[in-house]
Amino acid sequence: MVSGLSWLDSSRDDQQRIRELLKLFSDTESRDELGIGQVRDAFSDLLFPGTSVIQTRARYLLMVPWCYQEAQRRGLRGDRLAAQVDRNERKVIDALLRGDDTEGVIGRRAGVGVRTLPSSIYAAALLRYGIRTGDDEAAPDRRLAAGLAEAGELTDRSSGTWHPTLPPAPAGFPNDVAGGLRLHPNEARWLRERILAAAPSTLLAYLLEPEHRRGWDSEAPWEEPVALAAPEPIGSLLRDAARFSLAIHGAALLYNLLVAERYEKAGLTEREAPVAWYQSALQEWNERVTTEHDLKGWDRSSMWLRLELQNPRIVGNSAARRFIDRWLDAVTSGAAGDAATDQSLRNLVGERERSVKKGQSRLVNDKLLRTWSGASGSRQLVYRWPQVRRILADIHDGCAADLPEAADALA
Repeated sequence: MVSGLSWLDSSRDDQQRIRELLKLFSDTESRDELGIGQVRDAFSDLLFPGTSVIQTRARYLLMVPWCYQEAQRRGLRGDRLAAQVDRNERKVIDALLRGDDTEGVIGRRAGVGVRTLPSSIYAAALLRYGIRTGDDEAAPDRRLAAGLAEAGELTDRSSGTWHPTLPPAPAGFPNDVAGGLRLHPNEARWLRERILAAAPSTLLAYLLEPEHRRGWDSEAPWEEPVALAAPEPIGSLLRDAARFSLAIHGAALLYNLLVAERYEKAGLTEREAPVAWYQSALQEWNERVTTEHDLKGWDRSSMWLRLELQNPRIVGNSAARRFIDRWLDAVTSGAAGDAATDQSLRNLVGERERSVKKGQSRLVNDKLLRTWSGASGSRQLVYRWPQVRRILADIHDGCAADLPEAADALA
């Protein structure tokens, strides 16, 4: 039997979460083994609204509308419009793959036959930034149903309108895409203006300000000095995000230690000495806890209030809240320093993973234990920073492309 995911009459946000879930399943370092995804995503949405882990480059925020506009100029509607948009997107993929720079091209591996198209990946962002000025959630012909195909989703979105000042598509689009994924100066400045207007008082908007242009090579947003200097309420939100990321990382490492112990006890040897590795990783984590982000003085009440306002579903997820608060209490009190051997903390993490994963728990399922990669959900949370960093760089580079210093660099 072939397994799969389907949804019935689901919202755009729900569909986006499903796609991000699928992406996370393909990244063993990012899997949510302890059921903290709602909190992680609430932080991400507060810091970087409109973004997702499946976005790649900023110019798609323009190329998707261009694909629709080209189809709409033909006077097409309904299924015929959806089919033409689909063809346009695949023409764009072909054109980009023929270019010199294919970094971030959606369909880079699968080619024009890729299943998930940019229009699906960027749908929420286009609405959030006001690039798409109308949505047809209540349209009479809305046809979201179980197992809905991508073409059907395109039909569902086909009757919306676009911002009246949207920059025009380059000549030859979609068969040719002049500049590839590099933004032209007028396009980059327009995108910056749209995001600044649509998402003010966010870290995303703050980092898009011209004076905050940087190299963007850090591993996490709080490693950028300019981000740490952000005004309120951005600054306190980023500090809470950094504290939460560091603190909850210990629970992820402890979970992997529990798996590693069971792995070695089962006589499995493909992963070399995982128990020793995670014991050492927990020691290093504890050293960081004692020196970074002032965790002992952390007032979490305002953090929870902001997270719950962003995603009210967090309020109803009492099991996750209890687990997180118990773990954070242990971290801030210093009790988590002995997490590797503290039986109460080991039970806390083990029981949480089993309650979340049930029969798919590696602490129960021997078959899944044998397929363990050695690192399941062990990466520290960075709230979509790799994707955001690339989009920020695209827009900043595009805005600076016609400045004197850029011309001097090319001379």
